[in-house]
Amino acid sequence: MTGRDDRTGARRRWAWALLPALAAAALSGCGASLASRMSEQADAQVELSRLRDKQDRAGYDDKTVYLGLIGKMQEEGLYFASLAHIDVYEKRFGANPELTLMRADALRETSQDAQAVQAYRSLAGTTAQARAYHGLGLIAGRQNNFAGAAAEFRRAAQADPTNPQVANDLGYALMRTGALAEARVPVMQALQLDGKNPRVVSNAAVWLAADGKPDQAASLMQRAALPEATRKAVMQEAERVRRASAQHARAAAPGATLAAAAPGAATAAVAGPSHLRLTDIGQATP
Repeated sequence: MTGRDDRTGARRRWAWALLPALAAAALSGCGASLASRMSEQADAQVELSRLRDKQDRAGYDDKTVYLGLIGKMQEEGLYFASLAHIDVYEKRFGANPELTLMRADALRETSQDAQAVQAYRSLAGTTAQARAYHGLGLIAGRQNNFAGAAAEFRRAAQADPTNPQVANDLGYALMRTGALAEARVPVMQALQLDGKNPRVVSNAAVWLAADGKPDQAASLMQRAALPEATRKAVMQEAERVRRASAQHARAAAPGATLAAAAPGAATAAVAGPSHLRLTDIGQATP
């Protein structure tokens, strides 16, 4: 038995050492209460879990490994838990751009937008600034400020020109403001950079359908084997983009400025759709 333990390592020895305790707790005499036996079993299981995790916890002493563990938590959607570990990491090893970006992402994903914006803004000029601009764009888009989102995505694209996710999100934000012609380049860049991504394919199909090419959109979705529900949603989104594009064209048409200056036009603008105001803001943004 000792040779077997030597081969399997320390964690297996501790596990076998605790098994008799679990058995004893389960098979104790009739004089012990059921609650007492259950408590003993639970205590033994907790201790066993702690011992098994001891080796994993050793990774927390290596800052590179620990940062990777935090990243893994976020990949699994454990953003609240990751915030706690980010605090521990920062106290132990200090802050760095990658950690600050993780904090900002976690704040964004837990709907703490004001704090997330502050964290993202602090990353300007660092190696993480492209992803920070992208995060700011996601927050703006979630708030239906698609012109503001497009401005942030442009900055992200300038810092990381070959990132398909950034290009895709920039194209979508531009489409939502009605800037259909301007959206063509980032949408098609994303498609050529990451053409197997269903989200990228869906976005390209939206652009094609909104631009009056429904057959090409259908063919693209068929080649990508997108499910029927997704195809239907794409066509619905394309219709919304077409309406935004029509509003954008009317706002940019000759005489639109004079019409806006006419008596009563201010009231109409306030009562009009928000897309028009967001488009105007987007045009004024460098």
